[in-house]
Amino acid sequence: MGNDAAAPANPYANQYQRSAEPDLDASAPSLQSSELRQMNRRALFLLGAVVLLLLFLAYWMVSGVGRKDERAKPREEKVTVADAPTSMTLPPLPPAAAPAAPTPQPAPQPIPLLPTSTAMSARPMPAAPSGPTLLQRRIAASNIDTGNREPSNPLAAAGIVGKKLPGDADSKPTSAQSLPHPDTLMQRGTYIRCVLETRIVSDIPGFSTCLVTEPVYSFNGHTLLLPKGSKLLGSYSGGPTGDREAVIWDRIITPTGIDVNMSSPGIDNLGGAGLPGHYDAHWGKRIGSALLISLLSDAFKYEAAEHGPRNTTISNGLVTQTPFESNTAQTIQNLANQAVREAANRPPTVTINQGTVIYVYVTKDVDFSGVVARS
Repeated sequence: MGNDAAAPANPYANQYQRSAEPDLDASAPSLQSSELRQMNRRALFLLGAVVLLLLFLAYWMVSGVGRKDERAKPREEKVTVADAPTSMTLPPLPPAAAPAAPTPQPAPQPIPLLPTSTAMSARPMPAAPSGPTLLQRRIAASNIDTGNREPSNPLAAAGIVGKKLPGDADSKPTSAQSLPHPDTLMQRGTYIRCVLETRIVSDIPGFSTCLVTEPVYSFNGHTLLLPKGSKLLGSYSGGPTGDREAVIWDRIITPTGIDVNMSSPGIDNLGGAGLPGHYDAHWGKRIGSALLISLLSDAFKYEAAEHGPRNTTISNGLVTQTPFESNTAQTIQNLANQAVREAANRPPTVTINQGTVIYVYVTKDVDFSGVVARS
């Protein structure tokens, strides 16, 4: 009894009443019978289309295989032999006609001889010799000018007399001789492999050194001529026109104290003339300097035209105003033209870093017979 009386007096009892549980299936979609029928029809239609497609593919594959078999069958060759020609009976020849009797020929009449004077008068007179033609006169004149020269040669007309043609042989036979001192000879065409010890910059002519990395032997391979570590000394003139720099190596010093004088060019690893390096044409500097000076000139011209005094000219009732011409702008424009000319005349720069592997082509035979005993 006491609890029932205290319950209505509690003001928080209504806040803690349990709410009704929500129905989750209330908003679930449901299919009607008409929709089920439509879905069944669509499914049957798609199933029928798939079955028809499979049947068509099966028929196409079977017919294709049959056609291939028909094409693969070899054709039968039928050999037909023509019948022998039948003998034809020719009609009999007509009887030969009797030879006709020869007709008597009349006796030949003697031909009367004409008198000598009449025969001479009847004979036509020979034509008078005509003068030489224009072509003959020109040929005779050319023969007179040339004198007692040899007959005309088609090679002389072509202007190639004295030049050796690919098929011509020299009149003087060449002689073969044995190489002198093959044990101590470094023949022409030898490659010397070395590594650059100094950096090459083609802007200014300079000198360079290179260290041999592979030993060089004599012609027959019996004698060591240039040991590993030999130093090559060379020079370059600068001012290249392409991406290669021409370096001439004129001296070799071996670790054993042998000094070799030669003049041989540097080549790349495939034998191309010159040493390839980093090519810089200075296009950025060429365009940048001229563009900067031109912008300054345009700025001065604009300021002079906008804020400078104007020259007013009145002629025949017409008033003409000429903008102010700045001498500073003209001077800057001249500087821009000069910068463009100097940049255009600047040669490109080829840079070859130290440590680059290069080759030297020996251009003449070098005989080590006088110093090989010291090595």
